[in-house]
Amino acid sequence: MHRRTIMAGTAALALLPMASVAFGQSSASAVDQAKLPALMGGDFATATSKLAAQKASNRSVKTFAELEIAEQAAVAQAFGSKPGAAGLSEKHAAMLAQLQDLDGAEFDAMYIDGQIEGHEELLKIHQTYAKNGDDPMARGASMVGVTGIQTHLVMLNSIRNSLSA
Repeated sequence: MHRRTIMAGTAALALLPMASVAFGQSSASAVDQAKLPALMGGDFATATSKLAAQKASNRSVKTFAELEIAEQAAVAQAFGSKPGAAGLSEKHAAMLAQLQDLDGAEFDAMYIDGQIEGHEELLKIHQTYAKNGDDPMARGASMVGVTGIQTHLVMLNSIRNSLSA
């Protein structure tokens, strides 16, 4: 896990100087529509993970949430935005509201299930952007992101299995 964190951090740091040159603006309004699904998916992952960092009762859930917050901030920057700037879809806002009302093991299970669903969506979005995106910086982030998302799905399924054991 530490190796993945170090690699992701190193990749994010390498992208930061280029992102600031490539993107003079960092608001969602400055982001083209092709980037919006990835940013909104990242905002969902960030919002629910911030909640999980506070409310999760399982240490693995809490640790995953903390890593996800940092990773989504790097992705948003590579896409020329800031975490939270794109907003949430109605579906994701409803899921966040449901999570806010839960505690303990019930919260942990719903958070992990929501992250699995969200990561499956993000995988498709980043695969598409990696192939067809116009922005070289964001395309690179998506290319790297695809393997990261696949790794997260393995981690999330492992956590889900440990929660139900």
